[in-house]
Amino acid sequence: MRTITIGRSSHCDIVIPYEGISRVHAEISIVGNQYVFYDTSKNGSSIGGRIINNERISVTPGANILLANRIPLPWAQVYALLPLPQHKEVFDYEEETHVYKNKEQPVIYSSEEDSLGIGWGILAFLIPIAGWILYFCWKDKTPHKASQAAKVAWIGFGVNCLTSILSSL
Repeated sequence: MRTITIGRSSHCDIVIPYEGISRVHAEISIVGNQYVFYDTSKNGSSIGGRIINNERISVTPGANILLANRIPLPWAQVYALLPLPQHKEVFDYEEETHVYKNKEQPVIYSSEEDSLGIGWGILAFLIPIAGWILYFCWKDKTPHKASQAAKVAWIGFGVNCLTSILSSL
């Protein structure tokens, strides 16, 4: 079980140099797949509005924890030093500012997330093209058919625009 310390002392893993923060104010550990917050201070802490003092409590990542009831727990530093087993590290440490920043995560396209599917994408691409090809083939010989083909092309184009807008919402 890995544990990190939070407090005013330079020996702590996360140093918070504010008045009211004890030398070793709290400890955070991972037990199983969750964080356990242990307040070791004289001034106490609050979790979601509930005051705790010298208590050990399971917390969700990013929980509203106020050290000494006024200083927010720096979750970015906790995540960087003590990531949960099911999460990869997603923070970079910047030496010059001594701040942990989110790493850029690549956006991975998954066909499972595509609500319309690849078939719709192929159809949506081909229908307007087929309509315009037929229009140009028929425009001199059969103007009525050419007019119908142009309508199919414009309707296909409009449906493509509409689905693009709706899928981006």
